[in-house]
Amino acid sequence: MLRDVITKEIQDTIMSPRFVFTFLLCTILILLSIYTGINNYLADQKEYSAAVALNRKNLESQANYMTLAGIGTKVNKRPQVLSTVVSGVQEAVGRVATVNIAYDPSLVDSKYSSNPVFAVFGALDLTFIVKIVLSLFAILFTYDAIVGEKERGTLKLALSNRVPRDILILGKAIGGFISLLIPLIIPLVLGMLVLMIYPNVSLSGGDWGRIGLICMMFLLYLSVFFTLGLFISTRTSKSSTSFLILLFIWVTFVTIIPKAAVMTAARINPIPSVHEITAQKDAFLQEIQKEAMTEQRQYFKDNPRPKEKEAEIAQWNEKLKEWAEEFQQRLTTKIDEKNAAIERDYQIKLRGQQRLAINLSRVSPASALMFSCMSLARTGISEHERFLNSVKTYKPIFTRWINTKMMRSLNLGDGEQPKPELDDMPQMDFMPERFGDSFKRILPDLGLMIFLIILFFVGAYVSFLRYDVR
Repeated sequence: MLRDVITKEIQDTIMSPRFVFTFLLCTILILLSIYTGINNYLADQKEYSAAVALNRKNLESQANYMTLAGIGTKVNKRPQVLSTVVSGVQEAVGRVATVNIAYDPSLVDSKYSSNPVFAVFGALDLTFIVKIVLSLFAILFTYDAIVGEKERGTLKLALSNRVPRDILILGKAIGGFISLLIPLIIPLVLGMLVLMIYPNVSLSGGDWGRIGLICMMFLLYLSVFFTLGLFISTRTSKSSTSFLILLFIWVTFVTIIPKAAVMTAARINPIPSVHEITAQKDAFLQEIQKEAMTEQRQYFKDNPRPKEKEAEIAQWNEKLKEWAEEFQQRLTTKIDEKNAAIERDYQIKLRGQQRLAINLSRVSPASALMFSCMSLARTGISEHERFLNSVKTYKPIFTRWINTKMMRSLNLGDGEQPKPELDDMPQMDFMPERFGDSFKRILPDLGLMIFLIILFFVGAYVSFLRYDVR
């Protein structure tokens, strides 16, 4: 009997005009999002390769280590291949950091800053389609699942044939959900085939595992709205009322709660602005520069340069190089330590605000979907912070190298200083987040969705057992 109810529900749904419309629209949007994501990824890859080559050429063209220390080196963030599926925040945050001996590095040059039109329209990716379009269709499929049949009189007829209520609600839930998955799964499979055969897009086994989990989160997210629609349909007596209630809940979940969570977190845990932090770092830098000039004048006053004997001049030059190397390293270490302390305090406050905003917004399944998918695709806030922390860790390493090279290459005579040799220049080593760490990160979102599914389905089941079909 359960199989008959499921089959009837699937047949009724598939033959309806809204299913045909849903299938066509989802097919177009999903394939378009995959194609757009691939093109954006390839363009980012090309831009990344060009930026790395240009930075290398710029470093090699420097006249000496002094100028190299001033301009520094640029560190570019490599595009993530799973941005073809989930774009995340990588288009809104910086992609390049300049590392030199003075300033604390920060990421700049986001895609939105280079082309503001992207900020106007946003990204079209699979997460957006599932979060907005398919969740609306889940409501459209279920708002009249029970109350609509009551209004048409078919519900009373079905129950008069001695179909148990528990079998009927279970069959309608399974059949309706299968019907909803068809417009998602078929285009999604086609999109994954395109992703697999497209040239210059290479996905590892771990990447496919991450895509599998992302698709599972899509199914759970749709299940939340599907069971919610079923629950509201069993609690109302008119389909129009059911639709309006579901639409209000959808707007609250998808738009109001995430934005309200961010504003609430900003009020509860205020943090200094980026300009204030930069001003503190600049003020300390100016203070160090004044101290350096004073100490430098004192050194030359205490150690005057010999005027006649070449041996004494050579010995004085070697002593000056040793002092200059130690002096430069000491100053840059002070700058790095002070910047690190300022940044550490700022990051503690910032992470506290972010955690509060994330935890508040996780009441919404839409926020849970976004955070989990971005974590799995490695295009979220956590990956951005990991990369920036890696750049800040690399900065003292680069500083020590350039200070040593710069002071040992000092030519105190009339000759030219040697051109920089980059063979031994340290490179930043950044490792993307491991699969296990990403999975641990999504567990709260996974648990929330499963809890909501069980809650709404149990509510629908119990409500239908007491539902007045007259």
